[in-house]
Amino acid sequence: MATLTERENQILGHIVESYIDTAIPVGSRFLAKRYDLGISAATIRNVMNDLEERGYLSQPHVSAGRLPTDKGYRFYVDALAVPALNPSEQQFISANINYEVALPELFETSSQILGKISSQLGVVLEPKLYKAIFQKMELVPISEKRIMAVISIKSGFVKTIILEVDSELSRQQLESTSWFINERLSGLSLEEIKNSIDKRLQEEKDNMVVDLIIHSSYKIFKLEDPKNLHLCGTHNIMSNPEFSDRELAVKILEVIESKQEILNHFEQVDDDKVSIKIGRENKEHHLQTCSIISVKYQSGNVYGTLGVVGPTRMQYTKIIALVEYMKRVLTHSLCERLS
Repeated sequence: MATLTERENQILGHIVESYIDTAIPVGSRFLAKRYDLGISAATIRNVMNDLEERGYLSQPHVSAGRLPTDKGYRFYVDALAVPALNPSEQQFISANINYEVALPELFETSSQILGKISSQLGVVLEPKLYKAIFQKMELVPISEKRIMAVISIKSGFVKTIILEVDSELSRQQLESTSWFINERLSGLSLEEIKNSIDKRLQEEKDNMVVDLIIHSSYKIFKLEDPKNLHLCGTHNIMSNPEFSDRELAVKILEVIESKQEILNHFEQVDDDKVSIKIGRENKEHHLQTCSIISVKYQSGNVYGTLGVVGPTRMQYTKIIALVEYMKRVLTHSLCERLS
C-alpha cells in the first residue's frame, strides 16, 4: 500500500468522512473552516490536487469540490478507519437475537438487524451444508401416497421434503427403511452422500422407498437454494442519493430482487476476517457501484456468511464493527442451540 504524508492522511480522512456524512463534494474552504488544520485553504487545495493526481480523489466538474475514488476509500479503510459500534447498538443486537426460534427466523432477524443499524442492505446467507454431517432421516406417512422425509444434520439444521409413492406404506415399513438408510449414511457429509448414495444403498434397491430416496437424492440433498439468502433493507439502500439516477436504481433493484449476484459474492467469502470489497473490486458487474462488507460465521462444522451492501459512500467504521459483532453474536447463538 502506498504511503501518504501525515498532512495528506489528515486531509484525505476529513474528505472521506465529510463526504460520507453529507454526500456533497468537499472543498478546500470548507475544510479550512471546519477543521483546525493550521494551514490555509490554498495549501489544502494544493494537497487535494496532489491527491487527485494520484487517484485518491476525483472532481465532478471544475468548480466542484472533491470526492473519494475507490482508491481513496480503500486507503481510508486500510490505513485510517477505526471500526467502532456504540454500546446501545450492541445492546440492541443482543436483545433481538433469540437462539430458541426456528433457524430461518433467526437468520431473517439477523438480516433485519444488519439493515436497520447500517441503514443499508443487510444480508445473511445460511450455512453451506455440503460439509454438514448427516445425522438421521425419519420417514413419516402424511397421506396414502405421500411421505415426508425429515433430514437432521449435526449442525442443528433440519430439512423436510415431501415425496410421492406409488402405493400406501405402513409405518413399520417406513421405520425399517429409515433404520437402514441411517445405518448406511449417518456420519457422512451431505456432499459425500450426494456423490455416492446409489452405491451405499444399492443392496436395498428393490425396496421402493430406498429406490425413491436414491432417485430423489438431488432434491433431498440439494445444497444451494436462493431462499437461503436473507435480505433486508431495500428501502435503505435505494434512499441513498447515489441511486437517484433512474437507470442505476433499476439495475440495483434487479440485482436485489434476483438475489443471484449477491448470492455469488457471499458464497465466495472464504476468510475468517472481515472482507471489504469497494466499487470495482467487486467481480459482479452490477455491484461495482457498491461496497460489500462481509464475514463468515460458524454453526458447528459448517459456515454461513453475513454482511452489508451499500454505496461506496458508506459508514465504514460503523459497518465494519457491526459485521464483526454480528458474526460473534450469531455464532454464539448457533453454538447455544447445539449445546
